[in-house]
Amino acid sequence: MGHDEQQERGSGHLLLFPFLAQGHLIPFLNLAKRFESLEQCGGSGQRRLVITIVSTPRNVASLRRALPAGSSIDFAELPFSPSDHGLPPDAESADAVPVHAFPTFSFATELLRPSFEKLQTELAGRQGRKNVCVLADMFLGWTAEIARALGVQHRMFLTNGAYASAVIFSIWLRPPLFPRSAGPDDELALPVFPDGQSVVVHGWAQQVRILAHESTGAFLSHCGWNSVLESLWHGVPVVGWPLIGDQLFDSRLLVELGVGVEVASGRCFGGLGSEGWERVRDVVETVLGDGDKAKDMRRKAAEMKKLARAAVGAADGDGKGKGSSVLAMERLVDSAFD
Repeated sequence: MGHDEQQERGSGHLLLFPFLAQGHLIPFLNLAKRFESLEQCGGSGQRRLVITIVSTPRNVASLRRALPAGSSIDFAELPFSPSDHGLPPDAESADAVPVHAFPTFSFATELLRPSFEKLQTELAGRQGRKNVCVLADMFLGWTAEIARALGVQHRMFLTNGAYASAVIFSIWLRPPLFPRSAGPDDELALPVFPDGQSVVVHGWAQQVRILAHESTGAFLSHCGWNSVLESLWHGVPVVGWPLIGDQLFDSRLLVELGVGVEVASGRCFGGLGSEGWERVRDVVETVLGDGDKAKDMRRKAAEMKKLARAAVGAADGDGKGKGSSVLAMERLVDSAFD
């Protein structure tokens, strides 16, 4: 291998670009940490990984605070002025956007394209197009067009589960034909708290710490994919109340796995419907009671916890035993750079 080729293979730059929403920013940050760990363990072969997360100033500031001291993960800020689009001045993430204004917010994120294209062009020019790979959010599909024009690698990161993704892609490619109108039956830092006592947290709560607490017997969740993974990681059964999108499929998956029960589905504003509080009582009893179904759910949740942790397991001294998630990341890095 010649000197120029060695220099070209010296480092690979992963450019991570999440959609501007907490449910996307958080998994991208965790993914970046995993890549960093992979690089430190030598799992990226002879290539040194440079990892940069791209977002707007407020999001970058928040993500920086979430990194441990000494992290090598870098950030790139793209200018974004929400007020120029009639949005609240602090609306750099979807959680700060009123529901009725979300289409406007989604459109505004596409206006990040020129500054992202400039950033990517500079990196490709400075480091060589073969040494740059964009790993973008599924909601930022326009990044693929930029990457293709510059001749750099591009990958999409799905922040929802594989099951929901398969359903969505299938519907997108082969839209169903409905002979009639759809009816109602159609489905499409927390302080330490004492045991056996309830706590109400207003605003943002550290969900992972709650799920890790031994007093948590079940989790009432909208069934976003992050929450699903965090529940299974801690072996906590789920009481599902999915609202929109992939959440409905995630909830159904939990039910089929035997680790979840639905209390309601697809009712953003309609509450529990005619069943009312009796439905809540029955579901809670099913999950937290002493019956056979509750015991079976807890057993299956414990099994899923073992499987989830095995998926990110590191190799033993003989280099064996790598989890499926670790192997998938290594394959991604191997294929990301020509």
